[in-house]
Amino acid sequence: MDTDQFLKILQNRSSAAPKYLGDPPPNEEQLLEAVKCGLAAPDHKSLRPCRIVLIKNRAKMADFFEAGALNAGADQKEAERARTKALKGAGLLAFVVKIDINNEEVPAYEQWLACGAFLMNVVTALELQGFGLKVVTGSNVRWPEVTKPLCRPGETLACWIIVGTLTDARLKPKEPVDASHYLSVFE
Repeated sequence: MDTDQFLKILQNRSSAAPKYLGDPPPNEEQLLEAVKCGLAAPDHKSLRPCRIVLIKNRAKMADFFEAGALNAGADQKEAERARTKALKGAGLLAFVVKIDINNEEVPAYEQWLACGAFLMNVVTALELQGFGLKVVTGSNVRWPEVTKPLCRPGETLACWIIVGTLTDARLKPKEPVDASHYLSVFE
């Protein structure tokens, strides 16, 4: 792949709805390759403030989603809808971060930037391996029933990555954006 092809891939990437993310999901070897790319992202002082968790037991995670929704005040119908969110797409990954707000050398905002760069490199690596995906968040990332089994002390569940093999090659491309509005020049 030449540079122009790679730039076009980056410029035209878009999220895929979970209903278009079928089997097979990436295997552990493919995920490890993506995580290696994430680790190559800029990261001041190499704090490595984030990681990926592969959710193998989706049914158990769905139980946690349902329990979290119920404890947050949802009725049974809403809790069942929350449950289905853990089962969408062929694969589910959790993106977990650990921000040290007391680090005097690397402020929290720099750590968050490193996490975003890590996530984007993982996303790009998965897409270059032929997978589609969607990064999502919601109230479920804050439910103790969901976070407790995934997070170590001091960690936060930032978002989910729903991933799989694209089942529809006719996905709608993003509308072009005039990039000149997002580049400033200081002279």
